[in-house]
Amino acid sequence: MKKIFVILSILLSTAVLNSSQAFAACRIEWSGDYSGSMPTQETSRTQQAIHELFNAIYPSVGECSFVERDLSPFDYISAECCSVFNQWPGSGGGGHAYVVCPSGYYYYAWYNGNCYPGWVCESYDGMWDVVCETLINLSSFAAVPKNGKVIVEWATESEIDNAGFNLYRSESETGDYTKINNSLIPAKGSPTQGASYEFIDTDVQNRKTYYYKLEDIDLNGNSTMHGSVLATPRLIYELAQ
Repeated sequence: MKKIFVILSILLSTAVLNSSQAFAACRIEWSGDYSGSMPTQETSRTQQAIHELFNAIYPSVGECSFVERDLSPFDYISAECCSVFNQWPGSGGGGHAYVVCPSGYYYYAWYNGNCYPGWVCESYDGMWDVVCETLINLSSFAAVPKNGKVIVEWATESEIDNAGFNLYRSESETGDYTKINNSLIPAKGSPTQGASYEFIDTDVQNRKTYYYKLEDIDLNGNSTMHGSVLATPRLIYELAQ
């Protein structure tokens, strides 16, 4: 009977997170006068990402190009920005300017000599960026209570561009979480093969419940948080061995 009680206590004091879902890769997000989001294979504000965003914001304008454009007195567009300038015949230099820049800025302007001030008749602008989450296929995440310690275990099915993991602990599920590993726990998996991990937390007290979150960090510094899971260390776990 005592053995059954111990087994039930272990089951009740151990939380396990199971997941076979792979997290999304990267997406382009833009805000300002217009806003939106779309998936991308790019991980930063590359020329390819600029093209993708340009086509999303200005779908019927045509292919943009990376060339210098002097639109004085309205503006000057550097070669780093992708742009299209549609000039109106007989308009005295007026037209439409469509621009997306690697600095994270985009804008549109309609202008001609009859507009005031600065030739601009109508415009909108905003900011954009490439936002990424790590590509981790986490299969399990558990906190196993022992006497005077908690063993935190997790496993992956695959890892893409994973640099490693951090563990965070709190004394309440919604409280402040503190990182408990001194240095990044290095990744051991690969895109085709997962790995198993273990961290022994000895900075705990018996009969006190602790909550844990797992953070994975990719090679670009992007992070994704998993959890929480909980465990309550007790003296009885040593007696049951």
